[in-house]
Amino acid sequence: MSAPATTGSAGTAAPATTPSEPRRIIPLAFRAAGVGLPLLSVGAAVGFSANGDPAAFVTYAVTMTAAVTAAVWGLWGLVDRRLLRASETLSREAGLIAHGASDGKTGARIPLARYGDLAPVAKAVNELSDKLAAARRDTARTVAESTAKAEEQKTRLAAVLRDLHEGVLVCNLKHQILLYNQTALDILHLAGDLGLGRSLLHFVVAEPVTHTLERLTLRVREGRHVNHEHGTTAQFVGATTDGRILLAGRMSAILQDPPEGSDEPPTITGYVITLSDATSELAALGQRDALLREATEGFCAPIANLRAVLETLEDTPELGPDERAAFQAALMDSSNTLSERLARVTNEYRSVVTGSWPMSDIHSTNLINLIRHRVGPDAQYGVTLTGLPQWVHGDSYSLVILFGYLIEYVYALTGVPAYDLSVEAGDSWVYLDITWRGPSVPSGIVDSWLDHPLPDALGGLTVGDVLQHHKSTMWSEPVKGPGSEGELLSRLRVPLPPALKPPSAHTAARGGARPEFFDFNLLHQPLATSELGRTPLDQLHYVVFDTETTGLSPSTGDEIVQIAAVRVVGGRILTGETFNTLVNPKRTIPPESIPFHGITDAMVADKPTIDKVLPQFRGFVSGAVLIAHNAAFDLKFLKMKEKASGVRFDSPVLDTMLLSRMLLGEGGDHTLDGIAERLGIEVVDRHTALGDSLVTAAVFLRMVEMLKERDVRTLDDAIRGANMIVELAARERAF
Repeated sequence: MSAPATTGSAGTAAPATTPSEPRRIIPLAFRAAGVGLPLLSVGAAVGFSANGDPAAFVTYAVTMTAAVTAAVWGLWGLVDRRLLRASETLSREAGLIAHGASDGKTGARIPLARYGDLAPVAKAVNELSDKLAAARRDTARTVAESTAKAEEQKTRLAAVLRDLHEGVLVCNLKHQILLYNQTALDILHLAGDLGLGRSLLHFVVAEPVTHTLERLTLRVREGRHVNHEHGTTAQFVGATTDGRILLAGRMSAILQDPPEGSDEPPTITGYVITLSDATSELAALGQRDALLREATEGFCAPIANLRAVLETLEDTPELGPDERAAFQAALMDSSNTLSERLARVTNEYRSVVTGSWPMSDIHSTNLINLIRHRVGPDAQYGVTLTGLPQWVHGDSYSLVILFGYLIEYVYALTGVPAYDLSVEAGDSWVYLDITWRGPSVPSGIVDSWLDHPLPDALGGLTVGDVLQHHKSTMWSEPVKGPGSEGELLSRLRVPLPPALKPPSAHTAARGGARPEFFDFNLLHQPLATSELGRTPLDQLHYVVFDTETTGLSPSTGDEIVQIAAVRVVGGRILTGETFNTLVNPKRTIPPESIPFHGITDAMVADKPTIDKVLPQFRGFVSGAVLIAHNAAFDLKFLKMKEKASGVRFDSPVLDTMLLSRMLLGEGGDHTLDGIAERLGIEVVDRHTALGDSLVTAAVFLRMVEMLKERDVRTLDDAIRGANMIVELAARERAF
């Protein structure tokens, strides 16, 4: 009986004729034993019974036992030889087939005649061998096609990278090189043998690279890369480890998106660096620095000599009036000419230096946080971030090094263990201040620091070099602390250029100021009869907060979409101690509300709901006096969610809108923008919950001094005055 032809999975037919399957012996043997033994038993029983001899039954029993034993052993022999041993041989051949090579058409074959009763199993193995061969052919074809495509893309990428004039390197977070082009090899070969898997930091000075990666990591962790002007890229200036080549670099972070449904930010898995050899450019800049420094500083002595001669002539009475006048005019003219030339060359020098050094716009909060990180937690002194943020223009890396060492210099001189870092906007500069409680640094010592080299700076830069690159200088001076009776403090002030193109925060729609809310139940507060109420305003602990919402009516379903706050202690805005989170309102944000705060449904889809956020916020404001602008609006939203969140907001609240009415009267603009403009407060990051909280905090601190002039000194005084404003407003509305 012929077996049907088999077909492989790839459509290749097996041979049309196959040998006849061997006869299956074991089933026949079991059938024969099953029929023969009963017949033998019956026949023997009849034969022995006919004799009538009792001994015949014994003979019968012995005969049947022998017959059964022989049958069992015979059957076992067949099973062992034709099943067990054959199965073991078949398993070995199947293993050879699994590891063997295909002939390209069908798989390796097992002869069916060899396996008798196991022929169906052998046949199935042959079919699997055909399918395995087809799968191997498909895999080989797919691999070949993919390899060809990869080689084609690699060739194109290699061609692109080869034609680039900048060196390109791809690295992981361990700074191991995963890919590079020929230009990178040409730039870095002097520092060692560039190769895959080697650390980039073997070839490039580590600090600029790690600093730039820290900047990008902080930017991505805080989500600022989404709207940042430069996204996930940043520039830096570096050098090879042997110091022979100065490098202009740009780092781009490689991001991995978080798992779907996660509220975690993307993670950085590596980075791409582009490098160019800036040695000649920066060397020329250094030469110009030296030349112009010599020219500018070299003018000082001749001018001083001219003026000294002039003074001598003035002190010489022997000269006649005409001679004296002519001589004096000539010397004065020369002196003025030199002075004008000095001023012109100095300005041109600073312009050349500043224009040649790589710089970018930097948010002061990020800059100061990097300075704090550089100082580190193990330092013998602490650094606190205070004040309103600003945008500056500069070289982030050199500024971080500069201020890190300036704080260290001041600590070595004064031994003061705590320093505040803050920025203040001026007319043409943004001032970055180091402030401390203690004596100021004499100007002679400050000037001597200008020649101090910064150990981690590139190219042996000194303090003076970094300042000159930013057209800046520095000085130390005593200043008055917060409050009218503030203690005398000291600060080291460094002016920095303002940002060229500061990234603008979301701008609210025209007329976007909230209407004034007078919820008399919320605004009219009982006096704090405890010691808290008698505490002077400038000695209280405050938390200034603000919310962004889906609309203006919490009673009809509007919800909070963002809540933020900042702590104010001792007359200082602790910019480093903030609370800021988006909130899922569990409803659609109306399109007409988005222009006011810039928050969309996509931005809050994976954020926590208000019942999860408010307990955290309550913990942040615990023990503090709350401050808000147009506070009734924000308080209404908080009060309506107290039951759902399981917390209560029963702290005293001061409203800067009511305080403005108390100080300035009913007339005038009492919006936050209007008050800030009148008080000369620079508004940055406006129309975000945290930005508005910072502006409100600055407004309140200015108001504290004004309130003292009205004899409003304690918390109870302020609450009493605010209640009077509320009462007047209630009576006006009643009429």
